[in-house]
Amino acid sequence: MAKTDDRERTFTYRAPAGEGATLRADLKARGLSFNALVTSLIFGQPLPRASRTPPVEKEMLATLLARSAAIRDALDEAAHRTPDDASASDAIKAACEELTVIRAALMKIMERAP
Repeated sequence: MAKTDDRERTFTYRAPAGEGATLRADLKARGLSFNALVTSLIFGQPLPRASRTPPVEKEMLATLLARSAAIRDALDEAAHRTPDDASASDAIKAACEELTVIRAALMKIMERAP
């Protein structure tokens, strides 16, 4: 008896000469599969959310987050050592505000709540 396959036939796509590598690189950078791109283009569906950040990038983001926290702590300690110096105090406050922005951006990229 012949075995039947219930799966639908697959389609193939041959990219124009020299464009295949560019397409693969673009899809990888966007975190999308070729299937997701084609489905969205043909059926007008929105592109799915990109795949999660690769572990190596998450490690780097976590390292940056930890280093910015260390900088924030050092600035806070410096502020306590020079409470009477107004210009130093203003510079420290500005630096802390910048670190707060950096922290929020890193947390957003890592898909975590601040």
